Amino acid sequence: MTQVTTMQRSQSDGGSRGSGCRILAAGFGATTLMWLLSYLAILIPGPIVGEFLFGLAVLSLVGGGLVAGRSDRGLGQTTTRPGSGLLQGLFVGLVSAILNLLVVVSLLKSEMAGGMGWIVGILDGCLIAGGIGGLVGGSMKPWRTNGNWLTIFCWVAAGLTFFMIVTGGVVTGFEAGLAVPDWPNSYGHNMLLYPLSEMVADPESGVFFEHAHRLTGMFVGLTALVLCITLWIADMRMWVGMLGLVVLVLVIMQGVLGGLRVTGVLTMSQDAADLSPSTMLAIVHGVLAQVLLAIMAVVAAVTSTRWLRGEVSIGSGRLPTDRQLAIVLLVCLLIQLGLGAAYRHLGTDLGTRSPAANHALLGHIVMAVMVAIMGVFVGLRASGMEGRDRVFVWLGRTLLISIGAQILLGIAAVAAVMMRPEAGTTADVPAWEVLLTSAHQANGALLLALSLLLVAWYHHAFEPPSKVPA
Repeated sequence: MTQVTTMQRSQSDGGSRGSGCRILAAGFGATTLMWLLSYLAILIPGPIVGEFLFGLAVLSLVGGGLVAGRSDRGLGQTTTRPGSGLLQGLFVGLVSAILNLLVVVSLLKSEMAGGMGWIVGILDGCLIAGGIGGLVGGSMKPWRTNGNWLTIFCWVAAGLTFFMIVTGGVVTGFEAGLAVPDWPNSYGHNMLLYPLSEMVADPESGVFFEHAHRLTGMFVGLTALVLCITLWIADMRMWVGMLGLVVLVLVIMQGVLGGLRVTGVLTMSQDAADLSPSTMLAIVHGVLAQVLLAIMAVVAAVTSTRWLRGEVSIGSGRLPTDRQLAIVLLVCLLIQLGLGAAYRHLGTDLGTRSPAANHALLGHIVMAVMVAIMGVFVGLRASGMEGRDRVFVWLGRTLLISIGAQILLGIAAVAAVMMRPEAGTTADVPAWEVLLTSAHQANGALLLALSLLLVAWYHHAFEPPSKVPA
């Protein structure tokens, strides 16, 4: 059984247990939750629901500070420095404040009075919320577990990427992909300085959905950069650092593809005569986002304590067969997701009844049958064979549940799209249809991530030698 060397393990564990990874995990995690809740609050405005969601967004930062402050005493330390919880919470607030500048910096050019005052107030608010959480956490009884904070940070990055995929699905669902006609600017503004008031002014224009997706993509890009640097510092395995670099490169590619999908060429012009939106790039952009999520999930797996502990056992199963089946499922899912992305974007650009869209839909349905059969077989084999490590049991059962949900969502999404006439504006697309199509797309991304995780764990596994009678 291949083992990680003592030096690699200690260096990796030491980095993952350091306060830096803990602060990054808590700060990025709390901010991701803040963005999600704020996104929902704008989608569901009102004096009760909207304000309640915004209140939860603030509390999420308090929670991030609490996690960082309380964990400071749960890492094998026998003593706690006075004020340590407060300090950790303030650092979490600072991280969140810096990330939130991606949105609030636009207030500098806003017609709202006192734009700089708003920014200072938001920054102070983040520090205060994080600090309060840190104080509360520092005064609480410490947890009796040592968290692998590098792995937690990796999962936070994956969760943020999943959020980006969902916002992208909403953009496609509402057919708002070209609501902002230029890139890298937004209606002539620097993307970060596009006024929030204009972003939310007309819900039916689709500008909010498209620009929110762009801002989330920038958040993912910054997270990928920090994650790449952290992996090189906190994990001494070079191939893990290279995986972080691959993630960063893919995020950059994803951003460029998303922009060129809108303009077709590198230009700052908003004139339709200078632009040629690309359906093909939209399809590639959609598939690459799901590949990115899957790779991020693998990065989280390979930094986990379970992975570092050594190879896992698959009992009496046939390991070469398991590996081959997992790879076949992965390839089938990639083809299936490509066909699904082709149908969605061809349907948006050419119409859901166009011949090209119908051909993509037919291929998607046929491939779905193959994926379902293959996925059920792989899932049952991973979870049902005697002696399997619990990693495979969990992945197999989750795969089976996700396949069942995907079939139901797929049927419902196709029926919803076919039941309505061609959309003319964002308002013509019912919200329940967007919910179904986006959920179907998001669950497909999870299926791809589960499949790649199975491939990774099978290649990390070993099969015990057969017992030969004396």
